[in-house]
Amino acid sequence: MRTGKTTGWLVGWTLLGSVLSAHAMAAGDLLVLYNPLGLYVGAGVGRATINQTQFDSYGDVFHHVDGQPLGWNAVVGVRPIPFIGAEAEYIDFGNKRLGAGPPYTFGGYTQQFLGGEAHDRAGAVFAVAYLPLPIPWAEPFAKLGWAQIWEHDRYSGIYGNLVNGVPIGQASASQSTHPSGTAYGGGVQFHFSQLAVRAQYERISGERSFGGWNNPTLLSVGLNWTF
Repeated sequence: MRTGKTTGWLVGWTLLGSVLSAHAMAAGDLLVLYNPLGLYVGAGVGRATINQTQFDSYGDVFHHVDGQPLGWNAVVGVRPIPFIGAEAEYIDFGNKRLGAGPPYTFGGYTQQFLGGEAHDRAGAVFAVAYLPLPIPWAEPFAKLGWAQIWEHDRYSGIYGNLVNGVPIGQASASQSTHPSGTAYGGGVQFHFSQLAVRAQYERISGERSFGGWNNPTLLSVGLNWTF
């Protein structure tokens, strides 16, 4: 008798679980977790711009870096209410290579900048505001915050005279700086249940570095997943 009741309870709970699972799958909520803060993660890729000044300490001159390398970002965010949220983001603005410069004479010696590379990355925190629209799946947004940039530059050059076309002095160097500044941006995202497709523009107004301003930007398209 006890075995029959136990079997009946097991069958009943199994049927109830099956009904609930089928309902969750039909509603598209099978992967929805209890998420009162609106936690989400995301990543994107796009075109960056690097506009900074690289100081050649051997030649005692500045070289301007201006390029559009491939960049990407990764984000963790919360959205506890529909119109306001916050994000922490890592942005990689990519690498920009510098070509060789023309030879010149300095102090009676032939000098030549042989080229280099600039790589900008940043960590940023944003407050995000969403504009309500009558279309629930389209959400324009704006973001404002602060960012810390990590600049890493390396270069090489000829810093002595030439003998039969061969340099008698050549040097390579690298340098890193950490300017910070206001970060801002905006864009639009399109919701499909827990998945969102986001297109956005971001810019950091960095502090003065090596005699110039560093204001990297990233125009990207990415995906966000809300838990």
